Amino acid sequence: MQKKLLLVTPPFTQLNTAYPATAYLKGFLRQKDVPVAHCDLSIELFTTFFTSDFLRLIFQEAIELEANSFPEI
Repeated sequence: MQKKLLLVTPPFTQLNTAYPATAYLKGFLRQKDVPVAHCDLSIELFTTFFTSDFLRLIFQEAIELEANSFPEI
């Protein structure tokens, strides 16, 4: 029985776009009939944290911090 290989892209590898190395490697290995799966932890992290509820909370906290940080003149 052939075991399945898991390729993992760690989070924060490339912040401005998806990091293609493991995806290319996955495609190459599939051509060679190697069972392989891929997990991009940057994408997982982004989709877990950057939800509309999370962003709304962050912006609300920033507004509150700004309102409380500066004394009125």
